[in-house]
Amino acid sequence: MIDETQRKATVLEYFERVNDKDLDGVVKLFDTAALVLDPVGGPAVTGEDALRAYFQRVLHEFDTHDVPGVPTGAQDGASVAVPLKATINNPQDPTGGSRLDVNVISVFTIGDSGLIREMRAYWGMTDIAPAGA
Repeated sequence: MIDETQRKATVLEYFERVNDKDLDGVVKLFDTAALVLDPVGGPAVTGEDALRAYFQRVLHEFDTHDVPGVPTGAQDGASVAVPLKATINNPQDPTGGSRLDVNVISVFTIGDSGLIREMRAYWGMTDIAPAGA
């Protein structure tokens, strides 16, 4: 079981690496068999190649910038939840000039190895607004 403080640090490191556009660093934080659901209810991403392709898109196509809130640990010895605002390129803007803010609750599961086993992002269409609105 990974210490709660260490689990929170891993989650915050994930957001730092996303904001630094560090593809290799982000992927290295995930177990090779990790599961990503972003959003929950969308297609599952699993396996190292699929994770790399997913994060390539998140970091570069969407130019994601995350502002995490305070992470909250669970007493299960594995989970951390964190509210955040993700600012992304609008995928429906063909000119690529507009950005969107997305309010998200992400729940991470950290394995005994200290790597992320699962990341679930909870957001719906009503959680999206033009950036800065």
